[in-house]
Formats: sequence, structure tokens, C-alpha cells
Amino acid sequence: MAGMVCLGFGIGLISLYGFFVDDLSREFGVGVATLNIAPVALLLVPGLVSPYVGKLVDRMPARRLILAGASVALLSLCLVSQAPNLLLAGLGFLGFTLGMTGYGPVVINALLTRVYPGREARALAIAAIGISLASIVLPPATGLLLDWFDWRTTLLSLSLSLLGIVWAVVLFAVPPVAGRPAAERQPLARAIYRERAFWLIGSLVALGFNGALVMTICYPPYFRSLGYSPASAGLLLALAGAGGLVGKTALAWLGDALRDRAAQLAAFVLSLQAVAIALLWSAESTAVMVVAMGLLGFGGGALIPLHPYLNSRYFDPAIIGQVNGAQTPLMLPLGLVGPPLAGFAYDRSGGYEPVLLAVALLYCLAAVLALYLSVRERELSPGAGPGG
Repeated sequence: MAGMVCLGFGIGLISLYGFFVDDLSREFGVGVATLNIAPVALLLVPGLVSPYVGKLVDRMPARRLILAGASVALLSLCLVSQAPNLLLAGLGFLGFTLGMTGYGPVVINALLTRVYPGREARALAIAAIGISLASIVLPPATGLLLDWFDWRTTLLSLSLSLLGIVWAVVLFAVPPVAGRPAAERQPLARAIYRERAFWLIGSLVALGFNGALVMTICYPPYFRSLGYSPASAGLLLALAGAGGLVGKTALAWLGDALRDRAAQLAAFVLSLQAVAIALLWSAESTAVMVVAMGLLGFGGGALIPLHPYLNSRYFDPAIIGQVNGAQTPLMLPLGLVGPPLAGFAYDRSGGYEPVLLAVALLYCLAAVLALYLSVRERELSPGAGPGG
């Protein structure tokens, strides 16, 4: 439950960015296009910093790192709320992205993997539900505050309130789990880059996450091109969100039951995404569209905890933070070029159909990579986890 709170009030805050764009544009006299550069930092900064954060969480008590990260992130948002110019606001946002990495997935997933051996899938999936719950609860609360107050007061109130909640929950619920001694970690850490599983898991997860990122950008304009109203498009996206909750719940139960079939489970989830996109591309009725969005939400929800779950099956918990963090930069290349390429394809073709087919192929490739993983490889690995 503490993991749910941390992920919800960390990554979950990204869903609130759009609420403040117009106010920031008017306040600082810059265009929306300039402000939309900021979300790139949400991908770039964690991608560069996560390998170092992963090493820290393997060396020091996770609770200390979580509290430090939450303090830096949410106090940085307080700085943004009081910034007199765009430069200080940008520095505050940079501080938020840095601090968020300290209580984000790399740290939380490493902690849960250590605390719940043998029940990793359930713990990781339940914690990931916090992101979905935050996207349901925080936007209406933020909109209500903006109806009552200006953007500065709203952001300050949110930041201080969430900081107090995170501190209280973490101090009450997170045990002071320390990392393993260096003598135990270093031989395992040196071996991870020589493991085929490290590169296969990192690559398949990067393909899956970046495919989901491109789809998120494409959904609204694609639905408009098919004649759906904004309200109808919103309902379809809400359906995908509900499917995401079901997908995370399903992984929570199936993951622990199919511990020796983790790679096959990953291949199934990724293949399901490809099938759902094919349905979306060929849909000629709203009923088929509903089924496609439900399946996309289901697979996308399961994909979030799938990354740390796979690593927990192939690597020792002593270095799980370093493994999760070291794989994060693999998501950067496609994540940075994917959205512009999708826009380029739209400009050239006049629609998002080619993008849908390309993303479906990415999911198929990711599923093929998942099939290369095997229980035997984990058992033979010198960095194999305790489940071997």
C-alpha cells in the first residue's frame, strides 16, 4: 500500500501537467509549444539518473532514499509555485524529475522484490495500481482547486499535502530494509551486463513501453479522424484505464502462480497488445472498438509491473535495483524519436493507420524476444534469483 502511494504521488502526478500549461503560458509569456518540452525531461532525466539510483537502493535503506526523493520532488514543485520567472520554474521542474526518481519505480520495485520473496508479482502489481488510482483521483481534485484558487496556490497546496501524506505513509509502513554488503553485491553486479536476460528483458520492455507511449499520443486524434466526439473518445480512453486495473490485478495473481512460466506470460501480454491494435485498426463498429480498447488497457496495465517482475525471476534481489535502473536507458532512443516519427507518418499519410501497424509490429518483436527467455537460462545464470 505504501508502494501504491509513492507511485501514485510520483509518476501519477504527470497526469496533472496539462492543468497548468495555459496558466504558465500566460504567466511567463511563452508559447504552449515551449512548455511542452518539459515532458521530454520526464523521460530523459529518469533514463539518465536511474542507473545511479539503482545502485543507491542496493546499498542503503530504501526508506531513507524514498523520503529524500519525495522531499526533493514535492518541495521543488513548491518552488515552481513561487517562481517569479520561467528559468526558476524550469529548475524547479527539473528538481521534481530528479526527486521523483528517488521514490519511483526503480526504488519501489526493488524494495517490494526484497520484502515479498515468492509473492513479487502480487506486490508489484498492487503497487502499480496506485498510478491508475492517482489518475482517477488527482485530476478532479486539481480541477476543483483551480476553480477556487489560482494556479500558484493550487500547486503549493497539492505539493505540501502530498509531501505530508508520503512521509506519514512511508514512516509508518516501509521497513528500513538495507542493501546487501558490498562483498555480496559486487560479483553479481559485474555479471549482469554479460547476461543475455539483462539485454532481452530491457529490450522487450523498452519496445512495449514506447509502443504504449506512441499509442497514448495517437488515441485522441485517431478517434477524431473516425468521427468520434471528444466525449466519446474520452469514454473509450476511460475504458482502457479500467482495463489497465484489471490487467494489473490479473498479473498479480497469475504472476505468482506461473513463476516458472514468466517469459511465456510476458510473450502472451505483448502478443495480446498486437492483437488489440489489429482490432483497433480494422474496427468497423463501436462494439469492436470497445473490445480493442479494453484489451489494450488490459495489456498496458499488466506491462507496468511486468518489467520488475521479469527481473525478479532472473536476478538476485541483492542487485535488483541496479538491474532495474541499468535497463532504463534502453527505453530512451525509441522513446525520444517515437512520437516525432508518429507525427511525421501522420503528416505524410494523413492518418495514424501506418503508426498503428508499426506499433503492432513492435509488440510482435517484443513478444519474440520474450520467448528467448527461459527458466533454464535463469537456473544456469550466475546472477539467478532465489526462485531458481
